Amino acid sequence: MCVITTNKKGYFKKYLYKSFRISANTMETLNEVIDYSKENAKAHIKENDKIKKVDIKKLTTSIIIVFVVVGIVILLLASADSIFAEIFSGIGNIIRNLNIANTINTIIRLVIIIAVYFIILSFILKVQNQKDKEEKELEINGDKYTFTLKLLLVTLNIVYVVFCYIQISSLFARINLNSNINYATYARTGFFQLMFVSFINFAIILMSNRCNSNKEKIIKILNIFLVIFTIIIVLSSMYRMHMYEMEYGLTYLRAFVYIILLTELAIFVPTTMYILNERFDFIKSAFVIVVSVYCIINFINIEKIIVNKNINRTATQIPTDYKYISKIVSEDSYEIIEEKLNQNIESSEKVELTQILLHIVNEHKEMKWQEYNISKAKIENKNIDKEELIDQIAVLKNSIIEENERLKETKRYLYDESINENERYTVEVLDQFTGMQIWAITKITDRGTKHTKVNELTLTAASKIKFYESGLGFLENPETIYCAKADLLVTYDSGKTFTKINFPKGEFTLSDPEGEEWQNCYDYFYIPTRNSDGTLAVLASGGYEGGYNNGRTRAKYESKDNGHTWQFVEEIFKEESM
Repeated sequence: MCVITTNKKGYFKKYLYKSFRISANTMETLNEVIDYSKENAKAHIKENDKIKKVDIKKLTTSIIIVFVVVGIVILLLASADSIFAEIFSGIGNIIRNLNIANTINTIIRLVIIIAVYFIILSFILKVQNQKDKEEKELEINGDKYTFTLKLLLVTLNIVYVVFCYIQISSLFARINLNSNINYATYARTGFFQLMFVSFINFAIILMSNRCNSNKEKIIKILNIFLVIFTIIIVLSSMYRMHMYEMEYGLTYLRAFVYIILLTELAIFVPTTMYILNERFDFIKSAFVIVVSVYCIINFINIEKIIVNKNINRTATQIPTDYKYISKIVSEDSYEIIEEKLNQNIESSEKVELTQILLHIVNEHKEMKWQEYNISKAKIENKNIDKEELIDQIAVLKNSIIEENERLKETKRYLYDESINENERYTVEVLDQFTGMQIWAITKITDRGTKHTKVNELTLTAASKIKFYESGLGFLENPETIYCAKADLLVTYDSGKTFTKINFPKGEFTLSDPEGEEWQNCYDYFYIPTRNSDGTLAVLASGGYEGGYNNGRTRAKYESKDNGHTWQFVEEIFKEESM
């Protein structure tokens, strides 16, 4: 219709051809229409004097860059620190509760509306031939990155102020932490993320200082603050690593994390000098530091440090990993282990260390003249007898077994059961007072040679415990010595942690002659038994020999997944449950 009304009289095929050409040209010149709309919008804004000097494109680009960089940093910091993550938990809940289908539908509709607008506008301009073809060049300013850098640095510094405050108050000062938080676990979660954040900060500092063409002092000041916050983050990462290492021991990976972080701290010196004086050759200084550290590492016997730290570390709930030591150990560490054996240590530790010595001897091979090594030469000069080491290990193991038997006779064990040949549990009563007892749960492995104290618990004197294989166990824990109610707790880590089992509700009718249903009347749960098919069964009463129905009935629950989920089965008479 537009073609017919705006062209001279002609044949129908001519009209169709011109219509096709207009439609094709409309799509080809769509970018011109977008520029046309943008120019008119700018002119309208300037005419109304709403924005005078702010470049909309530059502002939009800056916001996108800041949003992406700061978003990545916040995600890393939140994954590194649970307390910091709580600040943004509300945002996470909003994102999780978004209706994805409705959101996608809205986005598609907006895209269609915008596309239709530009296509129609392009078509009208083509038909009317009123398109202004003059294009305006974007003004190129020498300081086009300045605004973006300022916005990015200010935003990051605000985020780091909050994060560093949390680190100082909760990690360094060890306050404001929930008492249930394990500091080793808290430390393990985060030091790699913090190390990566510090690398991001390095890149931002170097980039912002390089792009600061006008040498604005505010950017230099913001960079100095970013250096300070990055140092705090690096120190936090190192402290987390130290806490984790004290709990679990030193490894090659943890040792090299220390080295990388120390190298990074050293590079902060030339970084600060580069911020204050852009003529300072930062690349050369950083290269010298990195190469120097690399050379120093090659002259350090890291294996010797790892072995020494592990066998001499202060005892924690996590035992020393002698298997790891035996994997990395070589002739270099032979003398350290010998010195440790000469000290007054437990027999179980002597067994582990002697086995490591035997491993070194077994792995030792005769040297050729071009393979000469001082530590290997010392081993050859010792003329160590393998059979003698094997005999020493056998004697030590026998003494441990005899010592355990003596302790078993002298100690007051509330519970002592062997689950299999490599898993045994004991519960010793450490102390007792009116209605209460202090228990020490010990796990015994390696055919009775390795004792690991798992936990200490303060419980009512009437409590009972039972373990199964692979760390599964149950604790019958009455609220008071009167045994009116008792919770049933489960552990999957050999007694290190216990969780209360919340049993499902059941409908109980056996005790009521009128047929009325009772809810939650069974509240004393006993230690479960295991059937031949692996099913666990728990009986519950309304109080020990009393309470609901005077103790004549029991509620029965079953679990087929080692106590993770439970189902109410039936209500039975006590005679049937005996």
